[in-house]
Amino acid sequence: MVVNWSVIRKLMVAAFLLFTSIICLVDFLPRHMEKGYTTIAAQIIKPRADDREDIFIPKFKRYHDSQTEKERLKSEQNLGRMDLIRKANSDPLPQRIFKGNAKEMCSGKKGEEFCIPKFKQLETRIRVANNYKLMTCIIQKSMSTVMTAIMCYLFNENEFTAAGREFARECTAVRFCQGKNEFPQVLGVRKGYNISTKAETKKWKFTMITRDPVDRFLSGYVDKCIRYPHGGGYCNGCHRNMTCFILSEYDRIKSQLSRGHLFRSFEDRHFFPQNWRCDLHKEYSNYRFLRYSSDPSETLLDDLIEILHEQNVPDSSIQFIQNQLTLSRTVHSTVQSEARTFYEQRLRSSPFLLEYIVRIFYYDYTLLNYPFPEGF
Repeated sequence: MVVNWSVIRKLMVAAFLLFTSIICLVDFLPRHMEKGYTTIAAQIIKPRADDREDIFIPKFKRYHDSQTEKERLKSEQNLGRMDLIRKANSDPLPQRIFKGNAKEMCSGKKGEEFCIPKFKQLETRIRVANNYKLMTCIIQKSMSTVMTAIMCYLFNENEFTAAGREFARECTAVRFCQGKNEFPQVLGVRKGYNISTKAETKKWKFTMITRDPVDRFLSGYVDKCIRYPHGGGYCNGCHRNMTCFILSEYDRIKSQLSRGHLFRSFEDRHFFPQNWRCDLHKEYSNYRFLRYSSDPSETLLDDLIEILHEQNVPDSSIQFIQNQLTLSRTVHSTVQSEARTFYEQRLRSSPFLLEYIVRIFYYDYTLLNYPFPEGF
């Protein structure tokens, strides 16, 4: 049979155009209809005589509040299944494999065998407020949502407040500055704002929020594997079993390194080392590292305010940020849950599990100046 490639190419082009048209209709038509509706409604609806809020709620608030309520209900259900959590983690834990301290385990030839190396390139997500020469690199499970909101506000305070945005309602799907102040690498910021010399670099503040490796791992694990898991084979197929997940994630990192390719899966972004992010292999000495705090209105805010003052951010803008950070936690917070307490006790009381945490995050400990777990 002779294959008519010309016809096949035409069919493929037609299919692509049809698919693109459908996407455009699904994405853009509802927004234009909503905009048209609100314009017409504004002309025919008379002002209310009472003080009730207007019936129109901005799309981003409707989306956020709807999604948040769904997540909240699902989160309460999942975090409350302590019977299943305890059962999944009832297996006895073995003793440590390597008996020396962290440095002995992770340096020299032994280190190449046991521990994950530093400064691999996983992913970089940069947010800027160029009018204040501020840049931050965000990392999942290290206040990424909050820092994205802060930088978006500083990028254009007037537009952010005029749109009625709030830090607590910012999320990845409906972030206000999407595509406006975002870069996939530091080099893009340097080229975009002509930061080519040491003198120009010193005028900017490159910031990155870091987190204790054990604390970050627990936050990510309870959030993504227990509170609100994604997909049938979530968390490497280990589901609620933390031992399985730690060992499989360690093996996953090692296998990706041996193949020379990082896949950047959903789990990878939340659990791979922090020093693999933010172009630290080139920019480590230029960053100001801020310590994560579970309540951002405490120590983190003090450190952040110091930087904002150094970059001449107005007191009124700093006050707005401070007020927003005291409003509420994000829906992803798990620090106060019984499940988090259970997993933290199990991890911190197991030298075997802690050994694998140190193997994975050895360079997060050393480069970001966090103390090793007791016994290492």
